[in-house]
Amino acid sequence: MKPFCEVYNRKILPAVRMYLSRKLVLEYKLSQLDAAKILGLKQSLVNYAVTGRRRSKYFEVILGFEAFRKYLDNMAMEMSSKKHREPYACELCRFLMESGLVDEVLKAVEERPSSIYKHY
Repeated sequence: MKPFCEVYNRKILPAVRMYLSRKLVLEYKLSQLDAAKILGLKQSLVNYAVTGRRRSKYFEVILGFEAFRKYLDNMAMEMSSKKHREPYACELCRFLMESGLVDEVLKAVEERPSSIYKHY
């Protein structure tokens, strides 16, 4: 069994980072450098996300979950106003677990939920 953290970091988090990068720069008008600092990324990766030169394989699939996308939109708003305090990766993981979306998201990223070790 694979731990959920491994799948989360390899398949889900890259799509989240791309989405938040685009949202912070294009909608909230932060500079690419500021968005990179907030997200803990390199400015070049934010640039690739914003210009569309780089996209996660599961970008569209994961953002198809309306509740998850709304949660990310709210998180981006908090990040843009510097009110966000908790590491976003941990907060999102907890949201997936508590909202019951975890199994659906795992299926969407081509993983069998029964083969993933999920600790709550």
